[in-house]
Amino acid sequence: MATVASVSGTAETTVTTVTTTEATTTTTVVTEPEPEFATVNISAVGDNLIHSSIYNQAAARSTDGGYDFEYAYENAVPLIRDADMAIINQETLICNDQYKPSTYPRFNSPVALGDHMLEIGFDVFTIANNHTLDKNEDGLMACLDYWDSRENAIVAGAYRNAEDRANIRTGEFDGITFSFLSYTEYLNGLYLPEGSVMEIGDAFDVETIIKEITAAKEISDVCVVAMHWGVENSDVISDYQRSTAKQLVDAGADIIIGNHPHVLRDIEEIEREDGSTALCAYSLGNFISAQSVGQNLIGGVLNFDVTMRVDENAEENQRPIIDNIEFIPVITHYDGNYHDVRIYPLDMYTRELAESHGVKTMSKFGYEYIFEVLDKNISDKYFDADKYYIAE
Repeated sequence: MATVASVSGTAETTVTTVTTTEATTTTTVVTEPEPEFATVNISAVGDNLIHSSIYNQAAARSTDGGYDFEYAYENAVPLIRDADMAIINQETLICNDQYKPSTYPRFNSPVALGDHMLEIGFDVFTIANNHTLDKNEDGLMACLDYWDSRENAIVAGAYRNAEDRANIRTGEFDGITFSFLSYTEYLNGLYLPEGSVMEIGDAFDVETIIKEITAAKEISDVCVVAMHWGVENSDVISDYQRSTAKQLVDAGADIIIGNHPHVLRDIEEIEREDGSTALCAYSLGNFISAQSVGQNLIGGVLNFDVTMRVDENAEENQRPIIDNIEFIPVITHYDGNYHDVRIYPLDMYTRELAESHGVKTMSKFGYEYIFEVLDKNISDKYFDADKYYIAE
């Protein structure tokens, strides 16, 4: 649970008033209470990319004819469940079991997958990505039906109509209200049919994003924006991404979570003119996948705190304080022929596992390679390699 606490080093303010008359002297002491601050710990991850090997193994492990995803995710559960809020990009549709599960290039995942994500602690699901229309308009509507039936899920990025989109998603965590927006640059060449009233957040429409950030800040303390952007399999942050991120931060975005490339890109704290800063992770890679390139199998959890004053004397329009930022790498591992896909936090991942990874028949991989990728893409301000590295 998030905590509400006084900032260390503060003290109550005491005002003493002395009133004197001919007969008596009265001393009145007024003590102002210490300010109260709430701190919400957040974990954000990248793409939940469910290939057939993942849902097939879940079906094989089930004892009731359904799907059991526990094995795939169990090692990473503490990183999610221990946070006060957890955010994930649900890359694959969950079409309310109205279609059979399907894999690349047009994905659909079983309801059991979404239910398991909720069970292990995810609160916020962004669904604007290049696979949002993989099952066309009907599939997207079925997906929204699924999420609407799960009252604990906060879902942003695709909407039934303009009115639904205007109802900006929010969630309150220990007195701090967060808003959530989600956008994608691409839909893999697919389109909503002519006359459709459904809407999907467009990451290239910066003017609309800024308007929605402004509206979101009117009803929330902290605005979180998910951007599905960039070039797949490239770890280069473009000038366009940096300039767009700055525009969004200046408009009021406090946290930007990037995804889509399936590889890691760096993290940045972006300063506003008033001296406050926002947090931008340009890409957190994959949370899980069964891709065949070594770099696609190195992702991470971005963990950080958001603190705000919450007592009755708190200033309106205060900026959140975002600190204790840490990147925690996670590795998707599988044995030969994509068998037994599962996640390991890096502190659980051994040299022996790295050298036995099934991807090595198709791509460069290994223990040293993991640290090469992390060193290249994640600043040592957020990732301490010495904390994880195991020498031979």
